[in-house]
Amino acid sequence: MDASGIDVNIYSFSIEHILLESPSTQWQQNFPRDAQIEDIVYRIGNLTPLEPSLNRQIGNDLYPVKQEVYQQSVYKLTQNILAEEWNLNTLGTRQKYLAQKAVHIWKSDFSL
Repeated sequence: MDASGIDVNIYSFSIEHILLESPSTQWQQNFPRDAQIEDIVYRIGNLTPLEPSLNRQIGNDLYPVKQEVYQQSVYKLTQNILAEEWNLNTLGTRQKYLAQKAVHIWKSDFSL
């Protein structure tokens, strides 16, 4: 079960790449010319859980279409993708946010 009380299993979600694994020229316009797209695609900030049916629905669409569909997801983490455009800055901001959440969730007191 996730933080919002949703039963999560291997069939209830897929991993969505916000920036596509093989982005079109239109997608690449939002990223620096010298950006290593293959490295950016697999950053945690570029990934989000999404129901398989919604993931199939958006396929290789551009970000504005994807962002509208993300709002239909049951996953709050995905619903919170609200940036007007998807570029290196917004991806980096989301990456930092997810890192902060992970540290908070996994924080442990290891002192004896």
